[in-house]
Amino acid sequence: MVTVSSRRGTWGCLALLAGCATTPTAPSVPPPSLRQEMEEGRASWFFNAASALTLTFQQQQLLINLGQQVRGQSSVVAPARRRMIGVIADGIASGVFDEQRIEAGLTEIAAASRERQPSVAQALAELHAGLSPAQRQSVVESIRQAMSGSSAQLRDERDQVRQRVNALTADAGLTTEQQQQIDAQIVNSFQKYATDLQTEAQARRKQLDALCQAFTGIYFEPTPDSVSSIPDLVAKTNRLVAFARALTALLTPAQRTRVAATLRQQTSPDSEAAAALPSPSGALYGAR
Repeated sequence: MVTVSSRRGTWGCLALLAGCATTPTAPSVPPPSLRQEMEEGRASWFFNAASALTLTFQQQQLLINLGQQVRGQSSVVAPARRRMIGVIADGIASGVFDEQRIEAGLTEIAAASRERQPSVAQALAELHAGLSPAQRQSVVESIRQAMSGSSAQLRDERDQVRQRVNALTADAGLTTEQQQQIDAQIVNSFQKYATDLQTEAQARRKQLDALCQAFTGIYFEPTPDSVSSIPDLVAKTNRLVAFARALTALLTPAQRTRVAATLRQQTSPDSEAAAALPSPSGALYGAR
């Protein structure tokens, strides 16, 4: 597919067709999922956009290798995330959430993400070098299209939480009243977080705009700090903890035990490895 230039009226038909023949249309791609951001950081936006292009075999291999490289460095993030999930599971099972362990878990996730940042910056620099100027422009346009739809983040994250809760409570024997209470809690929680989600989206858009602007240039050398996704990861984890508290209050002790066991099982290394995708496309953070 090709794009039609916006500079109409002054161009003749031949010039318009020539522009169409040389400039690729930016593919429409969705924003990265929550889990993909955990695995690939800010590189996930560029990987998604690049994977939608028509790539040579060498470029395909480059994209695969870069995704593996970043996810390999994310090996420091995954254990931190699993330990935090363990803290949450303990809180659900007991009905008491350990504030000190939660704070320590958030600190560990932030530190692990910071350790991963240089590899993300390096991967983006290598991706930039491996694409043509037209392909880089298409990547940037795709990312900006995805960002323009980020006002739906509240709904998307809410739907992901609903999927997660349905999976966790499928065998918990919920009553109809409990299910209705949980559904209402999900809606109320994300209405409460609407302002926070908007603030996060604005900060993320500003950061990605700067990366996109640089990505279209001849030289692109992002710094580790310029690709940081720490604020997003910490905020999303805080919301996960807050919802786990609310969910726990609606369950019986036996249901809490069952939900906590399911949570541990679904986030175990073996379970996640079996569900992992071999390409740079992602799945939900904590849910599929």
